[in-house]
Amino acid sequence: MIEETKNPSINEPETVVSAQDFVKEDYMDDDVLLQVKNLKKHFVVGTTFFGKPNAWLKAVDNVSFTLKKGKTLGIVGESGCGKTTMGRTILRLYDVTGGEVWFKGREVSQIKNREFDKLRPNMQMIFQDPYASLSPRLTVGEIIGEAALQHGLVSKANYREYVLGVMKTCGLQPHYFDRYPHEFSGGQRQRICIARALALKPELVICDEPVSALDVSIQAQIINMLKELQKELGLTYIFISHDLSVVKHISDEVGVMYLGSMVEYGSKERIFTNTLHPYTKALFSAVPVPNPHVKMNRVVLKGDIPSPVNPPKGCKFHTRCEQCMEICKSVVPKYREVEEGHFCACHLYDTEEEIAQFEAENATALANEQEIEAKAE
Repeated sequence: MIEETKNPSINEPETVVSAQDFVKEDYMDDDVLLQVKNLKKHFVVGTTFFGKPNAWLKAVDNVSFTLKKGKTLGIVGESGCGKTTMGRTILRLYDVTGGEVWFKGREVSQIKNREFDKLRPNMQMIFQDPYASLSPRLTVGEIIGEAALQHGLVSKANYREYVLGVMKTCGLQPHYFDRYPHEFSGGQRQRICIARALALKPELVICDEPVSALDVSIQAQIINMLKELQKELGLTYIFISHDLSVVKHISDEVGVMYLGSMVEYGSKERIFTNTLHPYTKALFSAVPVPNPHVKMNRVVLKGDIPSPVNPPKGCKFHTRCEQCMEICKSVVPKYREVEEGHFCACHLYDTEEEIAQFEAENATALANEQEIEAKAE
C-alpha cells in the first residue's frame, strides 16, 4: 500500500543540495557543454478519490554535474536507481519536474517544445535495446537518414550519398542501405542505432547501456568505435552502464547514483583509486577479477533497495550501510568536496562542528520528548 506523501516541491528543504558547492557557476565557459543543477523527475503513482496526486515516485532527485566538451561522463548504479530516467529527462523525453539543464550556456529545461526542437539534433540518445529501438518497417537507409532529412541537414538530392557516408563511419557496408533491421545481428543493429544518432551531427550523445545486450567481443568493437568517433567528431558522451570495467575504459569522469541521487562524483582516477562512499565501495567489490588466486574483499549489502516512493528519512543508503551512524537516520548528507574535484554525499566526512551541532540538537529533542511524556503521565 502506498503511503501518502506531501507534494515534492522543487524547494523541498530536506532534499535540496546546494548546487553551488557542487556545480561550478560557469555557464558562459566555452569548455562546458552541459550543466545539470538539482535535476528532478517525479512520477505520480497515487491519487485521491478526486484525482489529486498524493504519492510520487522520485526517480531522479537533486542530481547535479558539469560536463565539458569532448569528455565522457560515466553513470553507474544498481537497476532502478534512475540512470536512464536522468538521461531521458535531460533530453526532454520526460518533462522536468524541477531543477535546471543548461546546454551550451542556455537553460533548456523549461523552454517551449518548438524552441527545443531546434536544439534536438545537437542532443541525441543511443538506446539500450537495439532490437526494440529500430522500426521493422523502415530500411536501414530510412532509419539513419529520416531525421536528418526532416531537420534539413541534407537535401533529397544528396540524401543517399550522405547516409552512405554516415554508414561507412560506423562500420556499416553500403549494401545494407536497402535492408531491414531483422536481417542483422545485435552488434550490427547497435551500429545502426549509433549511425542514426550521428546522422544529426550531435554534440552530446547519451549512451544508455549501448553494449549490455551484446557479446563481449562485440562490446569491445562498439566501445572502441565510440572512442574513435569521439576523437574524430569531437563528441561528448554521457555513458550509462552497469559494467564498471567498461566505464573505467571509456570515461573521464564518473558519477555514482543510488535511489535517484548522486552519491559520489569525480574524475575516473579519483573514483577508482580513492573510493569514498560505502555504496561505491560495495559496487567495486562486486567486480570479478580474472585471477583465481586473488581473493576479493566482497562487501555484501543487506536488504533490498528501499522504495523510491517512500525513501528512508536522512541518508537513503543508511538502511543497507554497515557504517550507519545515528545522524544518517535523520539528516540528509550534503555534497562536499572531500578532495579536489572529488565530491561525496556521506556523513563520514562531516566536520566536527556539524557532528557537535547534530548531537546538541538531538539531545534537546530527546529532552523535550521526555518532558512531554512526563507531563502526560
